[in-house]
Amino acid sequence: MDVSKAAEVRLLAVTVNPDDSRIGPEELSVYGAMACFKEESSYHLLIKDLNEKSPEALEKKKVAVLKNSAGRGHGSVIDQNYFIFSIENLTRAATLQLCLPQYLAHLQQSLRRASADRGFYLPKQIRKSDFFEKVKKTLSEAFNLYEKMSKKGIPNEDARYILPLYTRTNIQTGGDARELIHLLTLNEQGETPSAVVDVVEDIIKKAKQRAPNLFTKWGWNYETLAFYPSPVLYSSQNQTVNEIISKYGEVREPIYVEHEIAEEVVDRAVRQRNESDLSALKHVHNGKFSAFLVPMSIATYHQATRQRTWDQSVESIYDAAKRNKHIIPPSVKSSDFLSEFERIKDEMMQLYKELTEAGIERKEAIGLVPHSLLLYDLVHINGWNAMHAIGKRTCIEAQWEIRAIANKIAAILRKTSPIASKYSYPQGVIYGDCPEMANCGLCEKILKSLEAGKHDGVFEKGRP
Repeated sequence: MDVSKAAEVRLLAVTVNPDDSRIGPEELSVYGAMACFKEESSYHLLIKDLNEKSPEALEKKKVAVLKNSAGRGHGSVIDQNYFIFSIENLTRAATLQLCLPQYLAHLQQSLRRASADRGFYLPKQIRKSDFFEKVKKTLSEAFNLYEKMSKKGIPNEDARYILPLYTRTNIQTGGDARELIHLLTLNEQGETPSAVVDVVEDIIKKAKQRAPNLFTKWGWNYETLAFYPSPVLYSSQNQTVNEIISKYGEVREPIYVEHEIAEEVVDRAVRQRNESDLSALKHVHNGKFSAFLVPMSIATYHQATRQRTWDQSVESIYDAAKRNKHIIPPSVKSSDFLSEFERIKDEMMQLYKELTEAGIERKEAIGLVPHSLLLYDLVHINGWNAMHAIGKRTCIEAQWEIRAIANKIAAILRKTSPIASKYSYPQGVIYGDCPEMANCGLCEKILKSLEAGKHDGVFEKGRP
């Protein structure tokens, strides 16, 4: 297995006019911006210039317009385009980062459905170190255990908890120029692994080859405060999350929290452009901070982030690794594989510690930790996702851990919100019909019990 092979990024598609190849992502943004100040539509302005101006004159106009619109902070101008990438053999550590900006979209190879047969990647710092063989052996053992568990009936979605963040995967990612720039700026937040930085830079490189002016640093188009703030998983520290954990303790199930953000935290967020703390401001309304403090595995955090159905701010993965708590699937706990799972998991975490103590940067060693690592997420539930997100994730088809989280959040909502008390149910109850391929019958039973006034808020067969 070649553990040094880099990810491969391909630009699959960009927004272009189907009838005129001269009209691409730059033209769509530029002439859309111009039409804001003209009587003519963007179409007529564009066609007129294409017919009358030389290529040199058109290029000069594009530069001038973008410099004086996007460059002055009008981000909506560079929203008017789209880029889709197919990325092979990147690490799960990298896809975790790609999924953080809320306005990027993804279709990822699922470790719930597909086997992890692509192996793992190791960065140069580890490959060139005295730990290389030991790391390779331990991660290989993790993959071997994954295979053994899968063959003996442990679901893939549970077996994957032992796999490291350097596990290879595939993903298709799409987004506009503004959010791709946002993704690039996240590389500068905290301590981002090289396996992440390299993929993001390659994405920008490919996009810039197609539309260089959209990604030129004109000024305020790279302003952190102008982006809808993302969770920053690879941060050095998220002060707000740490304060809340300290206040409420290391809870083992979701709880509703209220918290007063210190003025110095807001000041740091704004003045230092600290996106970790900026993301926490999404939970503040009318001066009041409120959210759910949710412990979850990295496996489940990845899913929750990729699907974009609730606002989040997360603790630093390095703080989570230092705490070294884990979530082990019930199917593994009750199997003959438990002791081997715990041994390999402990060896992976010990290796992470040994590497960092030996001088290898923790941002390079972090990819050794397993998906079972527990981290804390601040989740904001509004009126819409109380219905939609909770509905999707309390469905029997949802992954067991995120389903348990959604069930517990829904139970709290039914006690605190008169609106949510009526609508925080599995999707078939809310939609009036089951959208899944196979109808398990649960929603029909809940509907009948609700009509009879007998439902007690328990969704599944048995208590969660």
